[in-house]
Amino acid sequence: MYSLVVPYPDAANVDVTDALLAQGYTPERMSELADDFFVSMGLIPAPQEYWDESMLERPDDGRQVECHATAWDFYNQKDFRIRMCSTVNMDDMMTLHHEMGHIQYYLQYKDLPVAFRDGANEGFHEAVGELIALSAATPQHLYDVGLLEELPDDYESDMNFLLKQALTMVATLPFSIGLEKWRWEVFREEIPYEQWTEKFWELKHNILGVVEPAPRTEKDLDPPALYHVANDFSFLRYYTRTFIQFQFYEALCAAKGWEGELYKCDFYNSTEAGKVLGDMLSLGKSKPWPEAMMAIAGTTKMESRAFLKYFEPLDKWLNNQIAENDLFGELGWDRECAWKPYEEAVPPTVIDIQSIL
Repeated sequence: MYSLVVPYPDAANVDVTDALLAQGYTPERMSELADDFFVSMGLIPAPQEYWDESMLERPDDGRQVECHATAWDFYNQKDFRIRMCSTVNMDDMMTLHHEMGHIQYYLQYKDLPVAFRDGANEGFHEAVGELIALSAATPQHLYDVGLLEELPDDYESDMNFLLKQALTMVATLPFSIGLEKWRWEVFREEIPYEQWTEKFWELKHNILGVVEPAPRTEKDLDPPALYHVANDFSFLRYYTRTFIQFQFYEALCAAKGWEGELYKCDFYNSTEAGKVLGDMLSLGKSKPWPEAMMAIAGTTKMESRAFLKYFEPLDKWLNNQIAENDLFGELGWDRECAWKPYEEAVPPTVIDIQSIL
């Protein structure tokens, strides 16, 4: 998607996939890079069990494995693993930073009673990994670890960077809330079983502005194709974490003493930021989440202020584009989604999921 809408194609692109490949990175080396970020902040390095037992790439022995990236706590205070079929590219490098955030959280609260070995709330656990990825994705950090040859420092490159960030953070908000809305309407039996697929796509039409790519019927049970639906993971955690991660990010940048634009902050090597983060993580679930929030961000509330501050330059750029191109009448979408991409050529439904079940 980013390649289709990049604001300034001739400006710097901070996707470092080519550099990773040229420098001979492997999934394990990308994981080492993520672990090094936490160590640089004075936090706990991944134990030997992590390196011995984690599955960082698809096995080549013919085993069928679940590849969805997840982190695991085996509750013995030493065995923490990532399961992921990584390939060498920037997206997977950032995912490894995210999953290593879960590992660091596990390490910080491992000595608490088992009942308290969890995040302060669901969003906290997800926010920690995203927090580190925010810093690790900055051009400054990529330059410092040798993945960018030159440090871009111009307005056009900044807008490219912010739009790339927005596509993975802002654009996912309606997806998360729409999916969670469907889940809870199903749980409350507000959506009849015979309308699960129909209502799923109605919500996606209204909230996301997308349309099904092919004809769907109730024989096509689309929602459980998503890992988190099939495995009963709340998607509200991904919605709330988006705001929490920016509160954490702003707090760690303040601890580092950062005074520039928020989106340029990198707290790699800041033990001051590490102390603030580690103190909060070590609480686990032993305190109510508002107290954990106060410990790191100085407030007891989830807020959008830091999120809006981070993307403020991009928001101004987008509004200028709308005004300059007279696009006010083009915003939004048809809530009825009358247009269908398959109207002229209707592909057959390949699998009848209900008959298989």
